[in-house]
Amino acid sequence: MIAETIANTLSARNIVVETVFITDFKFSPAFASQVESKVVAFQQYLTQLNNLKAVQVIANQTVVQANATARSNVARANGESQAIKIITSQLKQSPEYLQWLAINRWNGQMPYALGSGGSNSSFGGFPFFQLPKLPSKQQPLAPTRQQTAQQNLTRR
Repeated sequence: MIAETIANTLSARNIVVETVFITDFKFSPAFASQVESKVVAFQQYLTQLNNLKAVQVIANQTVVQANATARSNVARANGESQAIKIITSQLKQSPEYLQWLAINRWNGQMPYALGSGGSNSSFGGFPFFQLPKLPSKQQPLAPTRQQTAQQNLTRR
């Protein structure tokens, strides 16, 4: 643009300009400072723009991870729901399922304390064993040999 202006001005005086070289410019310190400030401001703008993009990428990753976790939780809950339905159905068909499940999960150690289980318990306080119910009137136990011998001694 500068070269064209000079060429047009000099061509009116029949001077042909082939090449224009402009060297050793001297700008005022204020102008140089303004140009430098503009370049620095533009670089800061580009840096902030990159930082914003990085924050957006991290935010998008967080959203994607949260959505994946939510889908995983829903799938797990659906699986547990189906398992509960199957177990409930199995219990209706076979109440012994709970005992089977307890046996399969048993670690092989007897508990430290056993409760009586109340009158409605079919286990009688012992896990995995179904003890027979006592008759309403308890039959007396047969005396042992030692008891019989003592009774015979006391009768004499």
